[in-house]
Order: sequence, then C-alpha cells, then structure tokens
Amino acid sequence: MTSQAVVWIALWLRQNPSNYEVAGASFVTAGFEVPLLALSLCPKPREWVPITQIAISAARLALLVFVTTAILVETRQRKKKTSEESRPFLNGNHTRYGAANGNDSDNSSVDSKSESESDTAKNKNDAATRRKRLRNEKLQSIGGWWDYLKGFSIFLPYLVPKNNRKVQLCIATSIFCLVCHRALNILIPQQLADVTDSIFAHKAPYASLGKWALLQLIRGGAGLGLIESLVKIPIRQFSYRQITNAAFSHVMNLSMDFHIENDSAEVMKSIDQGGALNNLLEVALLDILPTVADLGIACVVFYLKFNVYASLLVVIVSIAYVAAEVFTSNWNMDARREVTQTQRNETRIMHQAVQGWQTVTYFNQFSYERSRFGEAVDLCLTASARFGRRRAIGKSLLDLLKPICFVGLSSLIVHEISVGRSSTGDFVFFIQYWSSLISPLAYLSAQYRWLVSDLVDAERLLFLFQSKPSVNEKEWAMPLKPGDGRVSFHHVDFAYDSRLKTLKDVDISIEPGTTVALVGMTGSGKTTILRLLLRLYDVTSGQIEIDGQDIRDITLSSLRQTIGVVPQDPVLFNASIIENLRYARPSASDEEVHEACRAAAIHEKILTFVDGYNTTVGEQGVKLSGGELQRIAIARVFLKKSPILLLDEATSAVDSNTESDIQVALDRLRAKRTTFVIAHRLSTISSADRILVVHEGQIVESGSHQELLKKEGGRYQNLWQNQFGGIQGGKPAL
Repeated sequence: MTSQAVVWIALWLRQNPSNYEVAGASFVTAGFEVPLLALSLCPKPREWVPITQIAISAARLALLVFVTTAILVETRQRKKKTSEESRPFLNGNHTRYGAANGNDSDNSSVDSKSESESDTAKNKNDAATRRKRLRNEKLQSIGGWWDYLKGFSIFLPYLVPKNNRKVQLCIATSIFCLVCHRALNILIPQQLADVTDSIFAHKAPYASLGKWALLQLIRGGAGLGLIESLVKIPIRQFSYRQITNAAFSHVMNLSMDFHIENDSAEVMKSIDQGGALNNLLEVALLDILPTVADLGIACVVFYLKFNVYASLLVVIVSIAYVAAEVFTSNWNMDARREVTQTQRNETRIMHQAVQGWQTVTYFNQFSYERSRFGEAVDLCLTASARFGRRRAIGKSLLDLLKPICFVGLSSLIVHEISVGRSSTGDFVFFIQYWSSLISPLAYLSAQYRWLVSDLVDAERLLFLFQSKPSVNEKEWAMPLKPGDGRVSFHHVDFAYDSRLKTLKDVDISIEPGTTVALVGMTGSGKTTILRLLLRLYDVTSGQIEIDGQDIRDITLSSLRQTIGVVPQDPVLFNASIIENLRYARPSASDEEVHEACRAAAIHEKILTFVDGYNTTVGEQGVKLSGGELQRIAIARVFLKKSPILLLDEATSAVDSNTESDIQVALDRLRAKRTTFVIAHRLSTISSADRILVVHEGQIVESGSHQELLKKEGGRYQNLWQNQFGGIQGGKPAL
C-alpha cells in the first residue's frame, strides 16, 4: 500500500509526471514489498527474520511520514494559489448597486492605506512567482539542475590555487585532517568497546582507557580540530580574495549600458555575495564530500561488525534522511530566495535615500522615505519569518526520523547480542558510533540547507559573471599610435534601441588642433557623438578613426588615455582636493597640480579653504559649490594632458567673470589639442573653428559662427535669435 500511495502522490503532484517519477515509485515498491514477500514465504523462519521485518516496517513508517508531510504542504500551497487566482480582477472591492457613499468616504484613508499595502505585498508575490516561473523555464531550457550547477563552474579558475604554495599546503593539510577524522570515528568507538568488554571480563582496562582518552584528545578541538581551523583561514581568504577581486574587475569592465540599466546598490550587494560563493565551495568540498564518505564507511563497518542487514538499514536510514532534507530544502528554496530579494530591496532603498539626502531635503520627503524604508524592512522581516517557519518545520521532520532509525538499528544489534553473535562491547560501540553516523546525516542536512541558501545568494554574482560587455577589445588590439589628433566619423549610424536610430549618417572630419562645437536641441544626439568617440558604445555602422586608426582596433586603455573629458555633472570622490586632482595623473607633482588649477581659475579659491588642497570635498563633491566643482573637474582634465578634449557644458555652472577666465585658459589649451565642445549657451562657442548643428541625429549645418549666422532661416540662426533676440554684427542685440 505504501508503494501504491507513493505512485499516486507522484502522479498527483505533477500534472505531467515524467518517467523517472513512476520508475522511482516502482523501485520503492520492489525495495519494500519483495523482501517482505520473501520473508513471509520462508519455510523455516530464522531468528533474524522478525528483526528484519521490524526494520523494513520502520523504514516504511518513515517514508509514510515523509510523503504525508509532502502532500499536506502541497495541498496548502495549492489552496493558497487557488484562492489568489479566484480573487476578482478589481481586488474584490464590490459595491452594491445604488449604495450610498457616506461610509466609504469616512474610511477612505484607511482603505487606501490597506489597499496600498496589500497591492505592494501582492506585487512582491507576483514578482516572486514570475521569478520562479522564469527560473523553471531556464532550468528546462538548459537541461535541468545539473546544467544549472555547471554554470557555477565559471568560478573555478579563480578558486584553484595554481601558483600559491601556501594555500596548496593548507589544502593538503586539511585533506590529511579529514582522513584522520574518518579513521578516528571508527577507532574511538572500538576502543571504548574494548574497555567495556574488559570491564565485563573483570579486568582493569587502564591501557585501553588511556588509548581512548588519547584518541579523543587528538580528535578534539585541541588536536586535529585546531589544525583544521588554522589551515582553513588561508583557504577561505584566498577564495574570497580571488572571487571578490574578480567580481569587482568584471563589473568595472562591463560597458556603459550595463551600469545604466542596473541599480548600483544591487550591483554592490551582488559583489558582496563572493562570501556566499566562498561558503558554497567550502561546504561542498570540505564538508559534504567527507560526510558522504562517513556514510559509506558506516555501511562497511556495520557489515563487518554485525551483518548485511545492519548495513542495509544504514543505507535506508541515509536515503530517508537525505530525501527528507532534499524535499524540505527545495520546499524552502523560494522562501530563501524571497529573503535575499527583500534584503537587496532594503539595501537599495536605504542607499538611494542616503545618497539622495539633498533631494529628500529639497522636497521635504523624510516621512515618505521613512515609510518606504519601513515597508521594505517589514517585507524583509515577513519573508524571513516565513523562511524561519519553514526551516523549523523541516527540522522537526528530520528530528522525527532520528528515534525511528535508532530503534530499528538498536533492535537488530540487541538481537545479535542475545543470540551470542555480538558482545556487550559491540552495543557500546554502536551507541558511541551512532553519533558518528547520525551527526554526519544531521550535518549533511544542515549543510545542504546552507548550501541551497548560499546557492541562491550566489545567483546574482553568477548573473554578473555571465553578463558580457557590449564593447569588447579585440585580442590583437594595439595601443593608439601617437599622432596629431585628427578625428574622423565615416558615415556613422547608431541606435540605443534597434527600433529607433539616434545618429544617422554622421560624416565629419576634424583637423588636428581644431575646436569643434556641437549645438542643437536637447536629445538631438550631441552627447552620443562624444560617447561613441570614447567608445562607451560601438557604432551600429560606419567607423570612427583617430589619426587614421579605427578605434575598434586599438586598446580601450590607450584610447581613453588619449581623451580628456569634462562632463556636464562631474563627480568627485569623498577625498581631499589634491587626491581628486591627482586621480587624472597619479604621478603629477604638486607644482603641476597647482598649475592646472591656475589654468582652471580655481587655485586662488582653494587657498582660501582652511585646509587648502587637503580639504575633503564630501560625497560626490557636495561641500563645493557648482562652479568650484566644475573648475576642479576642468583642472583635472588639464592635468591629464590628453591630446583630445571633450567638454560637455564645461562652463555651465560658473559666473560670467569665472567663465571669461576659463575661456582664456581653454583658448591656450586649444592651440595644441583637438577639442569637442557641447554648449547650449552659444556665446561660449562663437570663437570655435567649426560649429556643427545636430538635429534628430544628423549634422544639418556646418561652418563658423559668422557663416552660420548668414544662413537665412538656418537652425543655428534661429537658435541664436531665440537666445539673444536678434543679430547685430554677429553679436547679441542690445
């Protein structure tokens, strides 16, 4: 009946049961029913037959408890799912036709709050359901759990200590300790059994007792345990260092589209999951494999010490225990994944609020941020409580199996002692060795739970490593050869989204030392042109050359070293001014730093600060004014000494006097450098050698300031008139 129940449960749990499920149920049938049938047909039953029948019945009882728990859990989940699916489309808030609205308006605030909270929770549940569905689809597409786990093999090159002799020695020592532990697990119970037999034989077992104490000391925390703990420290640190550094380097090498599309807080949290992967490796290699070896050794020991039936019971106990653990862990995996997701969401909200403190202050949204963060904390705690309850239920199921297994094995051994085939010391051996048998099973189950948890935590890190940069450096790429700074765009097309082109047939050639200004309406494609020159993105078609060299054929490092950039919104690190300036060229001397600041008209201002160049600028430079921040960014580019400059609204945040000083410095710099300038204030680019008017991704006008002003009805002329109201000698009308 048990086997039939397993078959029907397997068919009931899955709508389309696979062959291995039915085959597994049939195997269970053969494993239980055939031995019982053979024993019942035995013409002359022996003494061990009743004991064997008891052991098989105990195993059937354990299996019955297991499948009963499984069906109860599945029934509860199906009822919950059915309840959610049967909920009305409009959230069940029905109103009687023609009912008055008085009471509804009185409770509107309470209802809206409860509806908001329920909607938020529902959205989280829907997101978890979608993730589960997508994960299952992914598992089916890649071939199942084995291929899924093989995906983590990409971390192996970072974890193998090929050239680190110290770590190799620690690993060898750890393996030696593991082997010694396996031997001591047998020697210690056997030594205690010898002591017991000597006592029953009325002998003084002082020597055996001393050996037993010595073996206990060797196995304890002051012996092999201490050595294992010490050698694991370098192993853990090596793997953590390798994984974390590799993850950081990989993220920094990813292209701009990845950093734009992904939340920085979640990316940083994912890099931190290197610890989870480190635990994953340690648990799999240093904990689970030795535990499996313990179970195999136990089967051999019970076979040699007692009989084949004791060994068979060990196998049944192990299978039942591991099967129960696998079931409970898989049942709890979604809960663990939800905990990880809510923790990341909590970190993301906290990061956004702290980083955007000024924005929160400007709009007086402290109460909103507190509410938002509190809700994230509540969701995290709810998920953690659900995970904790499921883990407690799973642990209770495993604890229920322990006495059942113990009764079965001890009954068999007591029978062997009663018929004279074993001694009293053998029973003491069993009691002592039972901990060596059940502890690995309990430890294996606990480690399997943590293994699943670490596997879930490491999924995001795996996603990072599987993310590939859209801009790749060719293997045979060469450094950019020094040249004059000639830049050419040859019929360049580009699109962020394949459905809509951002740039269309951009074809320009910029002579060395030329200052080129890009003007046009917001969103016309000016910044995109500079991004393509920096190779933050690759062109869709066409090519970009610097001194006749296709930028796709040169190394990214040499390309970006050649180009200096002043962005519209510069970002400084939370360090001193001089450290931020030297970031452009760490080898620069103090005098070179000061000269760059003089060129950017910021040197005198820095000297007025209490700590001068050692003044800390704060997170992203918040301690500085907009003009000071912009001029330090300009000075940093001056210090870099790049032959090509990209200025994206470089003077947008300075006053007229400072702008005039910076323009003088820029004029000195432009004599030897190819410069691209983006500006909406046309007065700042009127002296440019060439002005390109960009409209809807195309260069529609090209020429000097005076030439473009003379084009009646031209876009540049319209832009000038919109800013200054008229034209008088090429200058703003008064």
